[in-house]
Amino acid sequence: MIDLYGHEISGNTYKAKLMMHILGVEYNVIQIDIANKQHKSEAYLKLNPRGEFPVLVDGENIIWDSQAILVYLARQYQESNSTYDWYPESAAEMAQVTQWLTVANNEIFNSLAKSRVILKLGFEGDLLECQKKGRQVLQWLNRHLEDKDWLANNSASIADISCYPYVALSEEGGLNLKPYTNILKWFGRIKAIQGYIPMQGMY
Repeated sequence: MIDLYGHEISGNTYKAKLMMHILGVEYNVIQIDIANKQHKSEAYLKLNPRGEFPVLVDGENIIWDSQAILVYLARQYQESNSTYDWYPESAAEMAQVTQWLTVANNEIFNSLAKSRVILKLGFEGDLLECQKKGRQVLQWLNRHLEDKDWLANNSASIADISCYPYVALSEEGGLNLKPYTNILKWFGRIKAIQGYIPMQGMY
């Protein structure tokens, strides 16, 4: 049984949960006690020296960083007859997916995710600047999806799973998603994937 250390309000934790549901992988969630800074404890730092979550423990394999977790799950548990190619093996297609993992960790996290934690959780930060950057990300993403069903290649992939949560949680950061019709259609396609599970607060 896989153990997933994370928190229910974390979009990054949700990415791992969503991927495991889609792949039909059984797992156990171990909730991190944020209030008591469990993720900064000596025991937890042995799992993840960065002191962040989620962390996935699968037997002897300990994987931290949500993007790395998605790569691991796709490689370890995707079945050969899967409807989607979650992490392709060809160099060009793999690069297309990996580009979006970087976008999730950079542009999306530093705008949409940060707007959310400032507004919803009271974290310090420049809300107006994060929202400004968030609108730019949403506009760019909406243009990208104008003639595409998925972010990378011609299949749903971990690119979509990686970018989806904090985009779908944008309204908790004070950003209106209604104008971005191509993004909303993309949401619909993701929700139609067998095994999809929602997260509270999502559009």
